[in-house]
Amino acid sequence: MKPKIFSTAATMLIAAMITAGGLFVVPASAEDLVVISYGGTFEQGWRKAVINRFEEKYPKDKIHIATGLTMEVAAKMRAQKDNVEIDVVMMDLPGTIQCEAEGLFEPLTEEKVPNLRNLLPLFKKRAKEHPYVHFFWDGETLAYNTEKIKPPPTSWKVLFDPKYSGHIAFPDISTSHGVWMLNMAARIHGGNERNIDPGFEAIKKIRPHIGVFWTQHGQLQQLFAQGEVWLSLWCTNRLAPVKKEGVPVDWTIPEEGVYMVSSIIGIAKGTKHSDLASRYINFVLDAQTQALMTKYTYLAPVVKDAKVDPSMIKERMIPRPEELGKLLDLDWDTVNKERPKWTERWRREIAIQ
Repeated sequence: MKPKIFSTAATMLIAAMITAGGLFVVPASAEDLVVISYGGTFEQGWRKAVINRFEEKYPKDKIHIATGLTMEVAAKMRAQKDNVEIDVVMMDLPGTIQCEAEGLFEPLTEEKVPNLRNLLPLFKKRAKEHPYVHFFWDGETLAYNTEKIKPPPTSWKVLFDPKYSGHIAFPDISTSHGVWMLNMAARIHGGNERNIDPGFEAIKKIRPHIGVFWTQHGQLQQLFAQGEVWLSLWCTNRLAPVKKEGVPVDWTIPEEGVYMVSSIIGIAKGTKHSDLASRYINFVLDAQTQALMTKYTYLAPVVKDAKVDPSMIKERMIPRPEELGKLLDLDWDTVNKERPKWTERWRREIAIQ
């Protein structure tokens, strides 16, 4: 894709459109589409699997990327509801549910997005129930140091064993992973998202033995590589490249199950480029695109006929398709309602010691 040249006036306009949330929006022409992508290594892989190939297939169409985290994207959808600037969004479920309740998505149809018919049953069901579609899946699995933890752990309760004192890492509540960790702690100690007390009590007991509360994937990657962390909740797609580099780390699905990690892609209601946006999402759900997404981002595909390299499954770079049935989900309406209270309680009872 050739770089786009802007006039001085256009450059000033672009600068004025950098939002406080960190989103960067390029003015769209009649043949342009502005889409959200996560940043960093995900964006690099996304360009290879999706953006570059889409523009090669449809040379008259130009795709411009805006990057932002889920809550930033949700805020932007609200702000642009009367004048859409970002046509296609991707985000995690906490923000998705809020935006759906506010009517900010344009429904997807099989007529415009025929690859919806090729979704795995779970994701096809969800696509029929909601105005967006999941475009990958992953799991918040139990990551462990293969040299220090033998045999592989079979229960999340290993994270609450004082014999691993100083080598246990928990995600902080400020991250989505921290929300999953708190809920898993509650789950294995008799609670759930509607009864979170057992989770807090369990974490408070193990708190003196937790080596770090991590907030960034790069931080946890470094700690595993240095041998300082032996155990943590972590998603497989972030663990896979670390493992590939030779770090003695692997993941397991404990007997209690793991929470699903997935993101959605959808069209902003009011877009002026509905047909092009639908064609873009259909391309994302193409079997070859999904296979390449898996290759470059280590995220599992949502369509039935994506031909994934078998070695990625054998070497546990991604979960096996049959492991999809072992994934748990949360009542996100409850989570979104309670999360501010959990965050404040975490600050009082867990973070400040």
